[in-house]
Amino acid sequence: MDSITVDVAIPAGRLESQPAAPRPLAHVDGIPLYASGRAPDHLRSQTQLAGSRLKPAPGQLPAAYVRTREWGDVALYEPDVAVRMRPLPSSVKKRMAARRTCPTCLAVRPGIVRGRRCSLCAERERAAERRLAARTCRDCETVRERPYPPAHGRCQACRTAQRLRERTRRAEWLARVTTCSGTDCAVRVVSRRTALGWLRRNGAVWYSPSEWPDRCPPCTAAHLAETAAREERYAREAAERAARARENRAAEVTELRRWAADALADPAVVILDTETCGLDADSAVVEIAVITAGGEVLLDTLVNPGQGVSIPAEAAAIHGITDSDVALSSTFSDIAVRLTRVLDGRRILIWNAPYDVGRLRYELTRHYTAMGHADAAASADAWLDCMRFEDAMGPYSTWAGEWSDYFGSYRWQALGGGHRALGDVRTVIERLREMAALPAVSAGATDAVADRVA
Repeated sequence: MDSITVDVAIPAGRLESQPAAPRPLAHVDGIPLYASGRAPDHLRSQTQLAGSRLKPAPGQLPAAYVRTREWGDVALYEPDVAVRMRPLPSSVKKRMAARRTCPTCLAVRPGIVRGRRCSLCAERERAAERRLAARTCRDCETVRERPYPPAHGRCQACRTAQRLRERTRRAEWLARVTTCSGTDCAVRVVSRRTALGWLRRNGAVWYSPSEWPDRCPPCTAAHLAETAAREERYAREAAERAARARENRAAEVTELRRWAADALADPAVVILDTETCGLDADSAVVEIAVITAGGEVLLDTLVNPGQGVSIPAEAAAIHGITDSDVALSSTFSDIAVRLTRVLDGRRILIWNAPYDVGRLRYELTRHYTAMGHADAAASADAWLDCMRFEDAMGPYSTWAGEWSDYFGSYRWQALGGGHRALGDVRTVIERLREMAALPAVSAGATDAVADRVA
């Protein structure tokens, strides 16, 4: 920094020979900057000046700066050049004195008193509490004039009871650590002298060292034999439980295989799937497909979600259906009669049935609202009650047998059908054939069936 010349009036008393001043760290606009504790002693900060009812004179520049860790660079002034402040009004002095007055002892303290007492009163209260505690029995809490012995802090009766408890506890400990812990065995495994010597060396520690024997040799042998027999019994019971679990699992898989085979052979079974605008409760259907268990396509169409409803980009990224694809397609109301005819009287298998049934309920409610039904939701529920929906994801997940300890059930399995309605229903048939241990049907054969239907 460029240094400048500052005219500061220096008192005559300072012109005398002074000890060599410490060298400053730097200069700020020509004013020296000192490290903490290295500034000239006679200089004062503005706060220190205020303590003496002084303040910097008008136009008075700092004589130096001192660098502090908490406040940064603090300006220092010549106190002899400073001017005296105006006297404080009596009302201000009264308020300042009130803030420094202890409400307990009414003494004016150097600092502000916070709370109901000053530090001296608080220390007196703590000392009184300590004196009271020294005169109070630790057990019966009887207070007397003289302090109780600090070693135990009890009255004579409580001290006698304490000693009796200690003797009883020591006798019980001696009986426990010196006598065999076997059932109905009174053989001594450690001498009383050894036990008492260990207790004197270690103080009131009421346990026994690990190197001391717990049982006599005969009881030890019997205990080991009992432990081995118990472990053998536990292992046998665990093996029996595992065998029962395998049998139950085999029976469960057999039942699921029979269920899948019956579904594939049942001419009343159809598989349904929908693609939607999302996973929300108001997500519209944009595609629906229904096929028989033999692969015959009964319904496969895109669905226009309606005017003002667009397919979000994140949903289109999953199933690949865009607004332009469904712009000229039929609405759900247009295919409602055909869908009813296809599903009426059938067993309807759906992968994750609660989701697709919820989408159908939403579309049916919109449909009946447009038709002017007074209670569209009740009409939609009545339509659904006439259908027989079955979930296929739950049985397949149970058949897969991937157990989740977190959920306490079998982990749900992904379909893996490509997220198009027709592809997904065909994949459901593949999963059913997988459960029934039947060979998979080729895609070409399924397409041939669809071509014949078309």
